[in-house]
Amino acid sequence: MISFFVDGLPITQGSMKVINGRIIHHKGSELAAWRSAIALTARQHGARPTTDPVYIHIKFYLPKPRTVKRQYPTAKNDLDKLCRSVLDGLTSIAYVDDSQVVSIVAQKAYGERVGADISIGTRGLEQLF
Repeated sequence: MISFFVDGLPITQGSMKVINGRIIHHKGSELAAWRSAIALTARQHGARPTTDPVYIHIKFYLPKPRTVKRQYPTAKNDLDKLCRSVLDGLTSIAYVDDSQVVSIVAQKAYGERVGADISIGTRGLEQLF
């Protein structure tokens, strides 16, 4: 198993808009930078593409707006869209294709340090099911 923290504001993947008849991601450059940071950090911590089944644990830390009183980030940034950006960022880095991911445990929380804590493993899958 490898574990690492990616600094930076987690960017969601999935929201699209049409500009001049072309469908583009509404945060294209930010998403590309976030996915690059994920890939670079994973490589620095020893990630290598595998063809084995993979499990991933992700905890996203988001900035808490000053006016927000609630304990958990239940408004913006859908958890599934945050996960998609991480899965795509790790494709060809930690696994050949994200279809190999057989288990995801994901959380989002407010944090002083903004980013994502990611763990990737291939062993002990039997214990997950």
